[in-house]
This record gives sequence, structure tokens and C-alpha cells, in this order.
Amino acid sequence: MHKLIFVACFLGLSVWQAHAQPLGLGTSPQGTVTYQLGATVSKALQDSANIPSRVQPSSGTGAMIPLVNAGEIDIGFCNSLELYDAFHGVGTFDKRPNPKLRTVAVLFPLRTGLFVRADSPIKSVKDLKGKTIAYGFTSQEIIKTTVDGMLAAAGLTIADMKPVLVPNLIRGVEELIAGRVDVTTFALGGAKTAEADAAVGIRWLDIGNDPAGVAAMQKVFRTSYMGRVEPSPTIPGLKEPIHTMHYDYTVFANADVPAERVKSVVRAIAEQKDAMAQSMPAFRGLSVQRLHTDVNVPFHPGAIAYFNEKGIKPNK
Repeated sequence: MHKLIFVACFLGLSVWQAHAQPLGLGTSPQGTVTYQLGATVSKALQDSANIPSRVQPSSGTGAMIPLVNAGEIDIGFCNSLELYDAFHGVGTFDKRPNPKLRTVAVLFPLRTGLFVRADSPIKSVKDLKGKTIAYGFTSQEIIKTTVDGMLAAAGLTIADMKPVLVPNLIRGVEELIAGRVDVTTFALGGAKTAEADAAVGIRWLDIGNDPAGVAAMQKVFRTSYMGRVEPSPTIPGLKEPIHTMHYDYTVFANADVPAERVKSVVRAIAEQKDAMAQSMPAFRGLSVQRLHTDVNVPFHPGAIAYFNEKGIKPNK
């Protein structure tokens, strides 16, 4: 009898400990949109469901995604193309599939662009030919693809540029501040761009919106699309409307994360949108009906449970 009680108590304690363990949220370095996203979701989980979580920054999504696949981190954030590539072992993850990844939700469009110093003579992406550009992004290889896509929209390739190799987005901005590159890339509104604007002043370049340019961009980055962005106090360095690259951002999980925990993550994202938008304006672009958008990576059962409960149908 005492043994049965002991076993029951042990099992109960084990279950309690499993639920008490903080969720690991994998992100890129501090200052990136991915880090801001992880911190915002972490706060929403605590505030809405009393679920502890821990933001775990790495050198970039290329380094973080395999950690989620291995179960060393529970949840991660990346764009839709990178999630597809990582799961299937193609593109930036060529011959390195990550079969334990599961989609949790499609969040919102990420607006990314190319920017220069405010006093730069460069006025358009076409003017970049022969200029120095941050490139390589060895720990965030997908960023290299975004740069290639934006250059393609203006009829350029990296062969037309003078690349300066950097490991990640943060270093690229630091190289621009130091004057070692003429142009670099980041998400519009990212924290690091505010630092650059305060240090040297920045200006975003219009990529254009002609059909041939869009087609060339999408040939390089197949899930991208062109969008118009208006000036806003939340976007340092944007003084006039521009067209720039957009693509959807996602949240994903390891397949073995308990369904109830993943369901709680989706619930917090869907039901705390307004609160999260206070600290990260990109959440204003989140559509609850688009959370269940097919990116050709299987959804986690916990996410499906939430969608079924709320009657959210899949989108193609």
C-alpha cells in the first residue's frame, strides 16, 4: 500500500514538474525582431496563463532551429521559407532536414528592407552597384537569401556588389554604423535600427513595385511579396512611403512538446494580440484567421486542438 502511495506521489510530482518547467523560446540575438518576438510572447504567456518561459537567444535562426529539432529548445520563431527549408532539408538547410519541427502558427508579415546612412548619396537600390554591402550571415543564412531577393528586384546580384562578410544581422548594422559598409538589411522597426538611427541617421531604400522586379524577387525568395510601408514613429529612418519585401513569420515547436503547452502558446498569441502589440507593433498585422495557414510543414497537435476548438479553418 505504501509503495502504491509512493508511486502515485512520484508520478504526480513528475507531472507537476513537467508543467512547471519553463518553456524554452529560441530566438536570434538581442536587438533582432526574433528576440523581441520571443520576449513579447514570453510576457503574454506569463500574464495570460501564468506559464513560465525563458527566452534563449542564439547567434541566429540557422543555429537555433536545429536546437528545437533536437528538443534542446521547445519553441522557435523564423520566417515561412526558412521553416520549410529546415523541415525538408532544402535551400539554406540543404541535406540537413529537421523532421521534428512542427508549425504552431503563422503570425504576421515581416517587412524587411535595405538601408543606408541618412547622408548617403545612394537614393535607390539600383544605385547600389559597386557599393559595399553586409553579406554572408553565416548564422542566419536565410538573411542572405532576403538580400539576394531584394537585389534581384532591382536587376542586381551580389556579383555587382562588394560584399563584407558578417555572421548576423546585428553585426551588419554595426558595420554600417562604423562606416565599413554602405548598405545593410534589417526588419523595418527593429530595435537595432533605432540604435543606428540615433548613432548616424539611417534611410530606407525603395525597392520598387514593377511586376518584373517582383517576379525576380520571388524567384529567389519564393514566399516573399512586395508591400507598401508608410512612415511611422515606430519605424526609425523611414521618412516617406516605400515598397519593400514582405514575408510571413511563424512560430514552431519540437514535435514532442506536450499538446497542452503548445495549445497555451497559440491561445496566448491569438487572444493577447492587442496587449502584445503594445510592446511589438508588428502584432497589429496578426490575423487570427491566418494563424492556421499551411506552409507545408505539419502542424503540432496542440495547435490543431486550439484551431478546432475555435473553429479556425486551414488556409492555403
